[in-house]
Amino acid sequence: MGAAAIHVLADNRSDADNLVFEHGWSAWIDCGADGCILWDTGQTDVFLQNARILGMDPVGARRVALSHGHHDHAGGLAALLAAGYAGTVLGHPDVWLRRYSRRGGTTFRSIGMGDGRLAGNLPNFTPVTDIAVLAPGVVMVTGIPRRPGNFTATNNLFRDTAGHVPDDVPDDAFLVLDGRDGPFVLLGCCHAGLANTLAHARERLGLSRIEAVAGGLHLGGAEPRALEQAAKALETHGVRRLFPGHCTGREGVEYLRGAFRGETVESGCGLRIRP
Repeated sequence: MGAAAIHVLADNRSDADNLVFEHGWSAWIDCGADGCILWDTGQTDVFLQNARILGMDPVGARRVALSHGHHDHAGGLAALLAAGYAGTVLGHPDVWLRRYSRRGGTTFRSIGMGDGRLAGNLPNFTPVTDIAVLAPGVVMVTGIPRRPGNFTATNNLFRDTAGHVPDDVPDDAFLVLDGRDGPFVLLGCCHAGLANTLAHARERLGLSRIEAVAGGLHLGGAEPRALEQAAKALETHGVRRLFPGHCTGREGVEYLRGAFRGETVESGCGLRIRP
């Protein structure tokens, strides 16, 4: 059956005056009689605040899935647990890695999920290294191969504060939903790069084409080659609807508005998407 609707709960901008926003990403997936799924938890409790305003209760989610272990996608998990969520949390096992971003050449900032204490407080954590069915018509996919020559959004990401151990974000994941007109890909931050992600979606799940893509494409500050490759990937895989948000960046959104031939709707808190 797939999802009936996707509601954006946390994003870098808001589509409604009564909703708050932050640098983060979270989406509520309504699967009708099969319950609801929370995809990422943003950076803080913003997703909870917005969910309550919109009449949704993430504490009652069927399950929670994490696109990767960066603070702007998994930082709100502590708030969700404090609110009473005791269900399953799914993610690649590397979501618990300590990780840092390098700023200005010598400054390193922690961007992981915290100090690791959450890992011990999640008895229902389910690791996903390949695929997992979250609900009928909703599949989580990780283990994305990085093909030579394809853009990946991993510059200045490390697992140490000396800059010796690069972080290629092996935990990067995405969802594929059965949409009304074809497969709908829901991204997190797309650190693996859009070309790699869409190619893996089609090959791993045996898809003939992809109807729509939503979420962060991680094109903020990206070089022209990355922008061009993203537009080419959308065309190659037959995408007809695009909902760019979060880390896509202003330049990325505007570039794709011009280069992508299909429908483009910028994401924001409160956006409702019918897959």
